[in-house]
Amino acid sequence: MILIADSGSTKTDWRLIAGEEIRSLSTRGINPYHSSEKEIAAELLKLDFQGDEQNIHEIYFYGSGVANEEMKDIIQSLLQKRIGVHPYIQIQDDLVGVARALFKEKSGIACILGTGSNSGLFKDGKIYDKVPAMGYSLGDEGGGADIGKRLVNALHKRNLSDQLREAIIAEEGLSMDQILDNVYNKPHANRYLASLTKIAAKHIENQEIRNIVSAAFEDFIDKNISKYSKYSSLEIGFAGSVAWYFREVLAEVMEKHHLKISLIIPSPIEGLVTYHKELHSSGRSGSVTITESDSRYNDLDKMSVKELLHNINREDSTVHQAIHSIIPNIEKLVEGIVPRLMKGGRLFYVGAGTSGRLGIVDASEIPPTFGVPFDIVIGIIAGGDRAIRKAVESAEDDIGGAWRDLAIYKPNKNDVVVGIAASGRTPYVIGAVKDGKKHGLLTACITNNPNTELAAAVDFPLEALVGPEFITGSTRMKSGTSQKLILNMITTSTMIKLGRVKGNKMVDMQLTNAKLVERGSRMISEELGLEMEESKRLLLLHGSVRNVLDSFKK
Repeated sequence: MILIADSGSTKTDWRLIAGEEIRSLSTRGINPYHSSEKEIAAELLKLDFQGDEQNIHEIYFYGSGVANEEMKDIIQSLLQKRIGVHPYIQIQDDLVGVARALFKEKSGIACILGTGSNSGLFKDGKIYDKVPAMGYSLGDEGGGADIGKRLVNALHKRNLSDQLREAIIAEEGLSMDQILDNVYNKPHANRYLASLTKIAAKHIENQEIRNIVSAAFEDFIDKNISKYSKYSSLEIGFAGSVAWYFREVLAEVMEKHHLKISLIIPSPIEGLVTYHKELHSSGRSGSVTITESDSRYNDLDKMSVKELLHNINREDSTVHQAIHSIIPNIEKLVEGIVPRLMKGGRLFYVGAGTSGRLGIVDASEIPPTFGVPFDIVIGIIAGGDRAIRKAVESAEDDIGGAWRDLAIYKPNKNDVVVGIAASGRTPYVIGAVKDGKKHGLLTACITNNPNTELAAAVDFPLEALVGPEFITGSTRMKSGTSQKLILNMITTSTMIKLGRVKGNKMVDMQLTNAKLVERGSRMISEELGLEMEESKRLLLLHGSVRNVLDSFKK
């Protein structure tokens, strides 16, 4: 399921997409500049999810006030807590949402006229340039709060005719004390001022009111659209309640400046639903390209070493949350692996590139750690052993290659094959699990994108949704870290359940060096209360910690 949000300062429109079904939800505006974390959390609790609707894999949140990383982190953390699992979450400012709704993947000048205002030049799927909005106190020209401010200023500074001024004050009860109290003593003054646009809409046929709205739009054009003059050939689109309800006045002012509006929409939300559904149907949505999504950080080359390290660490912290949410699925996989290995089955890890190397690393560490033969946990990489150190071109594209590599081991129905691929699209890995399933093997996968072809092909999909990498597309980072941690969990818990650990000790480890002999001797001393010298003698005599401990039971 996909959850999309378009959030302004006054209102947040939500759409929950489950296949062809779309459900609308609504809360008040979520803007971390104007609302506390407690207020935002309270709004999120108003989302009335029903039954399986809590099973959300992707969230796309477009909102005002989330232009910097700190604000994005606030929203991401609160969404994470509300949903309760670890979906892929993409936080973008509202301007990106408007641009996607207006232009899809074309270029254009995207403009917002809602409670506040904003504008940006949209090129190559990104906001290429923009003029800072600066909020209702310092900017937001042409937005609802600006029009409301101009209206009350005209009312009480007597810049309207007496007849109109008295009529509006009588109809709306807009006393000076009431206005000042709402603006300076109560929260969300921007919402209050924007709410006064309904008065302007009611009297828009009056030339004096029309002039106020026109002046606000003139200011918007001067402070925003004029800054993109060298891109005047591009389409100009508007979104927001103010643009929609005053569209006739807006068109008049734009025409006066020889500017043409390509599209005006009241809200971006329906356009965003279309945008994300089209991406899904074309196979280019977040569900298959999260690992290729843009990094949340720009200008890495301009960061200090300290900034780089802190930001990498900050991103790495998301890995543990992602894995925690899929522990129930890892548990089911391990419970399927253990009885098969008890019957003589084997565990195969299959991957390409970084994923393949991680599988080999984990498999190679099992025999010395747990004292099992080298053919119990086996790592297979596209391109063979040569690919462990150097990339083998096109090896991962061979969909039948993995089964040919597996065939050497004569796989049987007691075996388990786990495909590892961050993207979930690697043909070599997909072929391994599909062919494995055809031959009766238990199949699983570790991937870092939801709803992939790889996950659909296996019995136990493990989707660790760690989000975009610190360096765009570098899956050796967070994706690779998550894969290594999951592999540790699978093999360690499996070996413990196979009796290869006593208490918390590696009693079957191989004594391949002096350090391990010393470790084993210490285990024996702690367990039996013997001197280290005697423990070492017994260890070397019997060959393992387990054998020494068993000899004392007889």
